[in-house]
Amino acid sequence: MKNFYIFCLTFLFAIGANADLTSQEIAEIESSVNSMSTNELQDRRAFLLDEQKMLEKEQENTQNPSSNKAISKRLAEIAAELSAIQVAVAAALTGVFLGNITDDGYDRSIPPVITIIGANQVILELGSSYSDAGATAVSSRGTSVSVSTSSNVDTSSVGSYAVTYSATDLNGNTATATRRVDVEDTTAPVVTVTGDNPAGVELGTTYTDAGATATDASGDVTVVTTGTVDTDAIGEYTLTYTSTDASGNTGTATRTVRVGDTTAPAITVTGDNPATAELGETYTDAGATATDASGDVTVVTTGTVDTDALGEYTLTYTSTDASGNEGTATRIVNVTDTTVPVFTSSSTFVVDEGTTAVGTVTATDVQTVTFTISGSVLAITSDGVLTFIEEADYEGSYITDDATTLDYGGALVDVTATVTATDASSNAATQVITVSIRDVGGLDDNPGTGTATNTNTISTATGTATATGTGTGTDTETATATGTGTDTETATATGTGTGTGTGTGTGTGTGTGTGTGT
Repeated sequence: MKNFYIFCLTFLFAIGANADLTSQEIAEIESSVNSMSTNELQDRRAFLLDEQKMLEKEQENTQNPSSNKAISKRLAEIAAELSAIQVAVAAALTGVFLGNITDDGYDRSIPPVITIIGANQVILELGSSYSDAGATAVSSRGTSVSVSTSSNVDTSSVGSYAVTYSATDLNGNTATATRRVDVEDTTAPVVTVTGDNPAGVELGTTYTDAGATATDASGDVTVVTTGTVDTDAIGEYTLTYTSTDASGNTGTATRTVRVGDTTAPAITVTGDNPATAELGETYTDAGATATDASGDVTVVTTGTVDTDALGEYTLTYTSTDASGNEGTATRIVNVTDTTVPVFTSSSTFVVDEGTTAVGTVTATDVQTVTFTISGSVLAITSDGVLTFIEEADYEGSYITDDATTLDYGGALVDVTATVTATDASSNAATQVITVSIRDVGGLDDNPGTGTATNTNTISTATGTATATGTGTGTDTETATATGTGTDTETATATGTGTGTGTGTGTGTGTGTGTGTGT
């Protein structure tokens, strides 16, 4: 019976040993415990219980996975050794009080033996749920004893926790056992990128990142962003978001940002728009400039301006950047004629009395010019041919000079009028012209102002002469006079004169003067 009792104690230690230890480690613990005396066993047990409490407290205050693992390993060794000491002490007590054992082999002073079901140390992930596997207990007689459980396991906080099992037999002997439960955080934060991924941004603009958020079982965590986006250079950029929890677990996520160019160059037309060019002149275009986020771009001009033809013309300016974006702008050029004709003919003409033709008025212009004239004395064709409407009259009513004061024999009187030259664009220029009428024959042929006696009023002598006798004179008016004339004027007459007396003069010319003769 005694041998059976000792066997039961050994069996209870074997099934209560920590499942996390190897058989070699358990054997070494057994050997060490079996070599101790009863006092050594009691001292060792007290030391191990103090060490166990210290390690449990230390484990509660650390989140370092490697430290937790080492502490858990040592706690498992302590639990196994305490179980071995319990068996050894029970065996020793059996030998001491063997005489007190009843015939059925039962010693009422031996406490129950508790067996922890499953692993002792249990490692849980932070935030997970924990369901304890429990424990069993048997009395020294091998009967089952109920086990009560108390636990402080909190899976929402990293730390070391204990599940304590307690069993009391019918004789009031109480035994306890403890399972270590370590809550660890080995899961990295979950990082979620906010907004579009990949994201796009226009070249040359400002990029504002939407950032990222992170969640973790340990509570609030922050997100750190690394990487840059150069919006001045087309390309693909990567931003990395990193979040690290209190246990050192790091989670990352990335966003791809593509910098592209979809904006056409901006073209600015230089100078006036619309612009005006003068008909017949050379048009020099002021061009255009262009700017683009990609850098320097060129401008190509298409279209022509024909300054020889009135009209509206369009010039188109085009600029294309390296990404193929094309910008355009246009300029309207109006070819107009605002230049008046320029007279090239003289403003004065001389005609003989009795004629109608005067001459031709001319003017230059890039367009066809037509002529008109003021008054009712002169006429002009659209091509500029100038004429008197009626034959030119030295003593005409349109002459502004006093007819009684007119000189004859080649003298001139003037008629004025205004000629207007107008081109096809209605640009007009004016010129005042003067037509001089020259007297022909030297006779006063106007009955209203002259003697109407065909009297030659021009002498036939040149210089100062005195003549006495009978003379006969013939001029273009065919007049004959008899008498003695004294002429103190210097005159030149056109005609043939014959006289008898002292002094004969014959000459041809024009002049004015007064002569008397008898």
